[in-house]
Amino acid sequence: MTLAVDDIAGCYEGEIPALMCTSSADGTPNLVHISQVFRVDAQHVAISNQFLDKSIANLHSNPLATILCMEPGTMDSYRLLVRHVRTEGEGPTFTAVRRSIEAIAAMTGMSGVFALRAVEVLRVLHVEQIPSRGTHADR
Repeated sequence: MTLAVDDIAGCYEGEIPALMCTSSADGTPNLVHISQVFRVDAQHVAISNQFLDKSIANLHSNPLATILCMEPGTMDSYRLLVRHVRTEGEGPTFTAVRRSIEAIAAMTGMSGVFALRAVEVLRVLHVEQIPSRGTHADR
């Protein structure tokens, strides 16, 4: 079954952090937690760049990455194969992500700590569900 960006809308709510795996030009992997994956449109997602120096360097030399995210209602896992498209430091996507981060920071008493550097926009090339025991995909 082919899945699309919009088929996993719950994964973009930020309730469960995602994992992103990038690799350097020589193939050295880097795994990092992503606080939230943001839906940009039917073909793109975005991640906030706050503390991702190594991941961003990897995306600039090797633009392919994998993101693992979970649907909070079912605990189903999904793997997204993505390609880095661009870095945004302004505009509607940047503003929406900044507002979300500021709201989370305010609720956790961390205002001013999570300075958004940029938003990394990624084209989703493939979405697949990862079967896990005890989840909706296991049925």
